[in-house]
Formats: sequence, structure tokens, C-alpha cells
Amino acid sequence: MKQKIMILFICLIFLISTMPIFGLADERFSDPNDNYRLKVQYLNDGRLPPNPGEMKDYIILKNPVNQEKIEYSPNRIITSINELIIEIIQNLDDDLILGYLEDITAFGPRPTESEACQQAGEYIYNEFESYGLEVRYDDWTYSGYSGNNIEGTKIGTNETSDAIYLICAHYDSVSNSPGADDDGSGTAAVLAAAYLLSQYEFNHTIRFVAFDGEEQGLLGSHEYAEEASNNGDNIVAVLNGDMIGYAEDSEQASYIKIYEDSASEWITDATQEISQLYFDYLGLTIVPSGVAYNSDHASFWTYDFNAIMYHEYEFNQYYHSPQDIIENMDLNYSTRVSKLMVATLSELSEVQIVNTPPDKPIITGPTTGVEGEEITFYVSATDAEEHNLYYQFDWGDGNKSGWLGPFQSDEIAEASHIFEEISEYDIKVQAKDEKYGKSEWSDNHHIIIVENLAPEKPIITGPTFAITGKELNFKIGATDPNDQDLYYYIFWDDGSYNNWDGPYPSGEEITFNHTYTKGGSFTIIAKAKDDLGKTGNQDHLKLFVLKTRTQSDTIILKLLEKIISRFPILYNIIY
Repeated sequence: MKQKIMILFICLIFLISTMPIFGLADERFSDPNDNYRLKVQYLNDGRLPPNPGEMKDYIILKNPVNQEKIEYSPNRIITSINELIIEIIQNLDDDLILGYLEDITAFGPRPTESEACQQAGEYIYNEFESYGLEVRYDDWTYSGYSGNNIEGTKIGTNETSDAIYLICAHYDSVSNSPGADDDGSGTAAVLAAAYLLSQYEFNHTIRFVAFDGEEQGLLGSHEYAEEASNNGDNIVAVLNGDMIGYAEDSEQASYIKIYEDSASEWITDATQEISQLYFDYLGLTIVPSGVAYNSDHASFWTYDFNAIMYHEYEFNQYYHSPQDIIENMDLNYSTRVSKLMVATLSELSEVQIVNTPPDKPIITGPTTGVEGEEITFYVSATDAEEHNLYYQFDWGDGNKSGWLGPFQSDEIAEASHIFEEISEYDIKVQAKDEKYGKSEWSDNHHIIIVENLAPEKPIITGPTFAITGKELNFKIGATDPNDQDLYYYIFWDDGSYNNWDGPYPSGEEITFNHTYTKGGSFTIIAKAKDDLGKTGNQDHLKLFVLKTRTQSDTIILKLLEKIISRFPILYNIIY
């Protein structure tokens, strides 16, 4: 009997050890990604993203055709941290995302076919072009609307690969909203990806796409996906970011939803593995959230492409309203989701390094200046590969210089700027090489701009008695409080004048010559102005000129000068 009990006990132990715990399969014999999905399924609240805000009722969002599960594609197993990816996402920070968000929302509401939407499209096109991408407008007309998708392409280095990986968002908004989160956040992620990844090389081709017409029913992306299908484009994976910047607390900001169809689960699996490998840099937990047809990824499902959508965990209560502004976003959350998208894209398209960006530039120049004055600054940087360099100055007053160049590595370049307002400014410079590798920004160069004060009143010295026909020498000098060069206007009171002679250094006494041909009493007037045209008060000198008749006139003149020098009160009586 004891022996039978012992055998039964051993059998029970064996059965318990092989049974799943809490409904989860033993990880040694199951797909770890399926296991992960089971562990986090309680986080999925079943909420779907909102429908496009201005979609006409008769536009039907098509269901995807291909629902076949792909276990993993394209045979790339993510098992270890890639130092290049760490380098990339560490350069994607809040300031970068904020800059793009400010630029995008500055256009105001961007409904499809509006001037603001067109201007936003031009801005995105110019940004892509400045990164050295192959750029095109993808014009479309569909369902009574017309618009422009903006596409930038980074060609892969593997000539045997026709694979294309695509990151996208929509840059249009509803009519009453500046669209910061919907979908400025996704557009900022695409722009940041284009900026950073343009500095690296990849085995496979990457497309950076900003869609128009999303709020009218995914119109731009529908036409794009249809065209890609007709062209036979091998788009392997699409990463769509739509509303990725809102969270009400730190817990919500630790989750990101991903919408997927069955065929596209492998992309979610890949991004989940990325989120775990780089968790210290991302701090995000992936929440697979099933199928949703409410954003541009669904257009790709319609044409049998694999695509997923990244979407904030807590729905933004301000969406499609005037309050969808940057201030109502969680900027750091938007940055971390952007990092996740960029890291996933970099891994799938197989990042490589070819070009080393230039070193951080060094900027020199004045530390003080005057409002309205053109001020020159100097910059240089070293490129390890001796590529020619271009420099862009951020003047700290809302203006940038644009890219200046080319200059040789270590060559000193100069640029000038006029500060119109009295204030303090921090100037910085970035360098990029001819391979589009960009340096980090220089250290700030601080400058104080002060008021342009008028020159002080000039002082005129010279003879007070003279005779006609003799060249007279007068000395005139003034000081400028801002130490600018000076110009002098001199009225000789005989119908002639010197019209702003100069420039002369501030504080230097200048000799001017003049000859009178008629006798009489004259009042010489002098004024000074600075480089910027600001004029000070005038000074005057009184002069009595005798008409020359005989040699005795000269004797009389000298006698008068001696008498008046002894009795100055006579000077006022004569004049």
C-alpha cells in the first residue's frame, strides 16, 4: 500500500511540474513573444483610437486583406544591444522634439487643402532636403480632396536588397486645432528620425513619410499605399505614429499601445524586444492592443503590407480641439516613444556607420554689441575625414543663418548678424559635413546688446579771425559712447559744407581745411553721427574774416587777435 501511495505521489509531482502556472505556458516550450502578450494583456483596456475628425460618412475604411500570421520577418533575431542604436537614441532628446513641435504648431490648424497645411508640407520637404534625403511631393486626389504626401528616402547600401522600411505620421489636423499631439507628435518623431538616421548608413532602404488627408479618412496614405502596391514596392514594415505625446501621470507614461493585425504582429514583437533591450533608455512597456483601422497604418493593411500603429496609453482629452497644444502634452513621453520607433526602425533596417560627424564647433566674437549694429562672429571645426564643412548659426533671437559654406576642415569661417533689440543672447553653431553628418551644437557664446547712444557733441578748435584767400585749419573731434566710428558734417556758413566725411575713430581729433573768399562774420557748425546713423548735438565756432586788400590787413588781423586774447569780452561784442 505504501508503495502505491509513493508511486501516486511521484505521478502527481510530475503532472504539476508540467502544467502551466496561472495559465501561462512554460517559457522553455513556448514563443516568448506570445508569453509576453499573455503577461500584459490585462493592460489592454480595449479602447480604440478615434476616427479621423473630418471624415465624410461615405468614406469606408477598408478592412485588411492579409490576416495570415507571420512568426518573424525578415529572419532577423534581436538578441543584443547595438551601440550605434544607443548613440542614435541618446541624441534624440526633448529639445529636438520640442523644436519640431513648435515649428509644426506655429502654422496653426492645418486642415487638408488649407494654406497652413501646404506651408507645413513645404517645411517638412525642406527639412528632409536639408538632411540630404531624396525628397519628393507625392501629389494625390481622392474622394473630392487633393493634397501632398511628403516622402524622404535614405537608400540602403545593400544593392541586393529591395526591402523598404517606412516610418510615417500625418501632418494635417482638424480645422479647429493646432494639432500638437494629433499628429504633431508623430510628425516630430518622423522628422527626428530623418534628421538622426540621415547621418548613418543602413543595409535596407528607409522612407520617411508625412501624410496629408488623414483627418478626411486616411486619404493621402490610401493613395500612397495603392501606388506602392501598383509599383511592386517591397515595403516590409510600416511604423505609424499617431498621438504619441499625452500622459496624465508617470504610470501612464510608462506604457505605449500598439495596434496590429495578425500579419503584422512580428513588428510588434520586434519593437517589444527593442523596448526590453533598451529599457534603461526608453522606460516603456509595450501593450499590444489588437486591430484598429483609424489611422494611416490601416491603408497599408488594405494593400497587404505589414504595419503597426504606436498610440498613447491614455487617450488625450484635448484631441480635435483648440486645446491640443504643446503645453497639454507630456514632452518626455513623446520623446521616449519617438526613441522606441527610431530604435526599432534602425534595428530592422540594419544600421551601419560610415561617416564620422564633425567635432563640436568653436565660436568666437564680441561679447557686447549695439542694437542695429552688424556684428561678425567666427567659427571653426575639425572633420576627422577632412570633409568640407557647412555651418549654421542659431542667433538666439529666433533667427538662424541657414547653412553657410563650404569651408575646409579647420578653416575659420565668419558670419554677421544684426540684433534689433536690447537684450542678452546665447549664440550657438552646428557643423555638418558634405556627407550630411552633423556635429553637436557648440557651447553658447553670450553677447549683451545695449542701446545705441548718440555721439557726444563735437568740439571745434581753430582761428576766430582770418583773411580771405588763406587756407584755414580747424580741428574737430567727438567721442561715441559705444566706441563706433564717426562721420562729420561741417557747415562753413559760406554756402559750402562737408557732407559726412569719415569714418574716423571715436575720440580722435581730425583736421579739416577751408578757405573763405568773402569777408564777414561766419558761424561754423559741426555734427557727428555713428556707423548706424545716429546723430548727436552740434557745436559751433564763430569766425570773423577780413577781405584782403593790402599787406596791412594781415598786420591788423594779428593785432585784433592779440587784443581779443587779452580781453575775451570783446569777442562777444564783435559777434
